[in-house]
Amino acid sequence: MVLASAARFEAVAAGSRQGMEAELALAIDPLVPTAPLIDSLRALHETHPQLQISFSTEGLGGALRRLRAGDVSLALCLLLPDVPEDVVAAPLIRINLLPVAAADHPLATLGRPASRVDLEAHIQLVLSDPANRDGPNYGLTGSAPWRFVDLGRRMDFLLAGFGWCRMPEHLVKEHLDTGRLSHAPPHQPRRQFSRAGRRRNRPPRRSAFKPLSICSRSAPLNRFQFRS
Repeated sequence: MVLASAARFEAVAAGSRQGMEAELALAIDPLVPTAPLIDSLRALHETHPQLQISFSTEGLGGALRRLRAGDVSLALCLLLPDVPEDVVAAPLIRINLLPVAAADHPLATLGRPASRVDLEAHIQLVLSDPANRDGPNYGLTGSAPWRFVDLGRRMDFLLAGFGWCRMPEHLVKEHLDTGRLSHAPPHQPRRQFSRAGRRRNRPPRRSAFKPLSICSRSAPLNRFQFRS
């Protein structure tokens, strides 16, 4: 036990000398896909088995708050509507937000493109920032929205036919394939990018960005101005 702990300490110390963080703290927006990140972290662990990883996944806006508070080195989030002035960010993964409803919902069986009047007549299930209930609303169409801070709870109500909403394609694909959910016309996806963000005044070590290599081969990570 003692020898193992000593070896672990020596590996962490050596990693620090080489520019490797002893711990990588990540905050992740609930809308960001998990699968690409898992692949990246698996590759990182194989290369640096002593590196500790800590995750924080909260409601909408939580990843950015953690980053600004200095609790994490990186935030993986959507950053709507634009990247804040105090954050430097690079695009990682394109996320398609699809308008969907339960298969028996009136919007799913409308048989024609829905007008704004059609949408306003039905409940829109909206994901809200739990720390900023009066903040801006993006993509709000319904006149009587139901607000949720938990993505899973909103999914429950969506499947139960209580309303419609825009959901990331990776979260609803299985339900669309099995017929539990249906596209709510018009079903053009709204495309957003998940981004890797760091505080402008605190560049991370270059090693902190190794988990992102599989998430996006083309992300312009050189803009982050790494420190050694």
